Amino acid sequence: MKIILGNPGSGKTKELLALSAEKNVPILCESAARVERLLVKAQGYGYNIPTPVTLDNVQTASEVIVDDIERFFSQALNVKLNALSVNRDKSVDICDLDKK
Repeated sequence: MKIILGNPGSGKTKELLALSAEKNVPILCESAARVERLLVKAQGYGYNIPTPVTLDNVQTASEVIVDDIERFFSQALNVKLNALSVNRDKSVDICDLDKK
């Protein structure tokens, strides 16, 4: 799994859009409005991405990329996210951590 950390405007979403296009994996979003914004951004960057999904239609995807996990969980669950943990896949020797 790739984890991308950075400030707003640092290029995290652009990198996820590139990854989505490269791997043909949809991005999981908190809302239909965010789906539309990501499609517009992808088009602006010249990326051909699969249509992003929301919780309502995530079952159509076998894997996903999550853009802004804090916003996703805060809005999807209507709670403030205080902390999270991520399990590393033991079959993978390296977990890519990119700082933007």
